Amino acid sequence: MIHESCYWKDDLIKLANKLERRLIQTRWGEKNFYTVEKEVFIGFYSVRKLIESKKVSDSLKIKNYEVKEFSYKGHPESIMTHFREADYDLSKAKISTITIMQLCNQFIHSHHFLPFLPNGKNLIGFFFCSDHKRTSCIYLITLFDIVEIFRTIGGNYPSSKHMRRLPNGKSVTKIE
Repeated sequence: MIHESCYWKDDLIKLANKLERRLIQTRWGEKNFYTVEKEVFIGFYSVRKLIESKKVSDSLKIKNYEVKEFSYKGHPESIMTHFREADYDLSKAKISTITIMQLCNQFIHSHHFLPFLPNGKNLIGFFFCSDHKRTSCIYLITLFDIVEIFRTIGGNYPSSKHMRRLPNGKSVTKIE
């Protein structure tokens, strides 16, 4: 449980700024890829932790983002679990919508996480999928969307919290 969210949210905004600077970076080494991977994973973990601690408006928790989805065409029973480009139909993208919470889970439980540098220099986004999704599809999200998510969550300070009890005895909390 997060008691004081401002530190988590400030760090998310700092991560967004760091990731935004990656847009103009053109030289990449192993250490750079490690660092950006760590920044993205820590960011999505922080987002999920803030949502689960009810420190973010409900409307953001269910906000949808468009990602490109590429279908799996490999062999699901294969014991080869490393990424093989031939396993996904990267020539046909389908636009899918995914909530922030679903994105968090896909990144936190990712099986594949690959930076997308189409010209070999500029980071545009990431291919990713969880272990559960790896035999159905892989997603592509832009770095712009990740930066926006981190900034939006980092700048969200709900002003109201309403609780009510349902007829069955359960309580419902609405945060905005």
